[in-house]
Amino acid sequence: MKKLNPKQLYVILAFLLSAVVAFCGVQIWREYSSLQKDIDTFAELAELAEIKEPDEPKEPLRSRREPGAEPDTDPDAREQNETPIPMPRHDISLLISQNSDCIGWLSIQDTAVDYPVMHTPKLPQKYLRMNFYQQDSRSGVPFLDYRCTLDSDNLIFYGHNMRNGTMFSSLTEYLEEGELFSKATILLETEDGVHEFTVFAAAIVDQTDQWYGFIHAEAPEDFYEAVQRLVQNAECTSGDIPQYGACLLTLSTCYDNGEARIIVVAAEARPPIPFYPFRGIMN
Repeated sequence: MKKLNPKQLYVILAFLLSAVVAFCGVQIWREYSSLQKDIDTFAELAELAEIKEPDEPKEPLRSRREPGAEPDTDPDAREQNETPIPMPRHDISLLISQNSDCIGWLSIQDTAVDYPVMHTPKLPQKYLRMNFYQQDSRSGVPFLDYRCTLDSDNLIFYGHNMRNGTMFSSLTEYLEEGELFSKATILLETEDGVHEFTVFAAAIVDQTDQWYGFIHAEAPEDFYEAVQRLVQNAECTSGDIPQYGACLLTLSTCYDNGEARIIVVAAEARPPIPFYPFRGIMN
């Protein structure tokens, strides 16, 4: 066999190196294109389901008084009436008509979390790598734990911690000082209205943590035991303990290269604001 001279070896190595670089470039381009397609798909969904505000918005039902009624004199009641009420932003019925696996829309102001949410009890991880239209997707779609229903005491939603800052990657911010309070409100829009949740704890756990087994509270002591254990092990808390009977919402994503999980837990702040058939306004 003829021995290759240094020049020939150099040419072969240069060719192989070029091939490797080209292959890596194609893979990076494919990944970028896939992630951009996911972003575009969610943007199109948001536009499709957006509830357009009427030209002359009416006063929300909760802040109205009967004609001739005296103004509120109770400071606490007055403060509650003056608190902005979250109004529906998305037509959930329309989204469900597009895909019956959809159960609502989840959002946190000033974060990337602004997505439809899915629920497939018979196929628990169907949307782990599938988009809203059931096509292959690196980002997937946030989804509700298969053991939950919208009537569960603890609604556990899962989403990816994407390197491009999308999906549930914003949950890592709750580990930073002050973020628990600046991004305290989570909104869950469902067919029955807007559910407003207030974050009270953020924790780093492993995937077998007991919190993932807390779906229903059979008794008050079960509820308080689970919440107290969470608060004691949390990285940060608001100092508030939700009362038994309050619906809890948990957002979960991977952390530390998948070795751990971040969970952000909130309690429903007040009854849901109903969504009436004519778009964008309450009767």
